[in-house]
Amino acid sequence: MSYNWNVYKLFKNGRRAKAPFHVFEYDDPESVGEYFNEHIKENFTEKIRRSKVMVLRSDLPQGRKADSSNEEDKTHQQNRNRVMRRIIKSMGDAGDLSNTRFGGGLIYCKESGWQWQWAALESGTSRYLLGLSPTFSGHQAAHAWMDNEIKKL
Repeated sequence: MSYNWNVYKLFKNGRRAKAPFHVFEYDDPESVGEYFNEHIKENFTEKIRRSKVMVLRSDLPQGRKADSSNEEDKTHQQNRNRVMRRIIKSMGDAGDLSNTRFGGGLIYCKESGWQWQWAALESGTSRYLLGLSPTFSGHQAAHAWMDNEIKKL
């Protein structure tokens, strides 16, 4: 059985191009790399021959790792924001930040006793406004605490 193969350029930052720049047909998935290097690559310009490429079978998923990890990061960020909003709402008057534009983040500063802490931070300046979590001696413990809070959602 013969398959179509997509050839993608890999950039220096490790990401791959969104669209293939070449498509060819070949039947043996085990030796497609050899076939590509010996027969297909020789027809490219010198500049493209020096480039790193990725060859993927066209009938398999073509998703880029960078896209999927960005989606995971975005979802994790949204969940962190939900946790911080929930904590601020539960504080009542102490959580009244209605006159200030703020965001949340992990901070290591004098106000947190030189410990890591999830806090409400003033937008633009990242000035510490309000602690939202206990303090932690290491940032990994702070991330573990946040992951635990996200699981509670």
